[in-house]
This record gives sequence, C-alpha cells and structure tokens, in this order.
Amino acid sequence: MVVRQLWPYLDGVISEPERERILGHLEKCTDCSSHFEFGRLFLDAVAAASPKLDRNEALRERVIHALVAEGFVPAGE
Repeated sequence: MVVRQLWPYLDGVISEPERERILGHLEKCTDCSSHFEFGRLFLDAVAAASPKLDRNEALRERVIHALVAEGFVPAGE
C-alpha cells in the first residue's frame, strides 16, 4: 500500500524509482493522494509554527511511537 510510504516519501528518504512509482499512483488514487496532501500540510504547519525545530531522530521516534500506539503501522512492518 502506497500510503505506508507517506512519511519516508515526504521526508525524501526513498529511492528515485520508488518516488516515481508513488507519484504515478497518486495521480490515479484520490484516497492515497488525500493522505499525502494531509501529511504535507501537516509538515508545513509544523515547520511554520516551529521554524527553529531541527530534524531530530529522537523526536521522530517519539512521534512514530505515539502513532503506533494509535494503530499506525510503520512502512516495512
């Protein structure tokens, strides 16, 4: 499922072929594209609210942990 690649895609940590595959899917799938749009808007809002917030692996891990606690399944699991 493409939506499982949401955060790696938005973080820009996927391969170019994978990025192209996701972009092709998003052109056709409104369900997935709405998830990706929400994620992009969420990250934009966080960046605007906290411009001094550095990308921090510990913060990322806390966010992922909180999402998993709510039922989110990280990519690759």
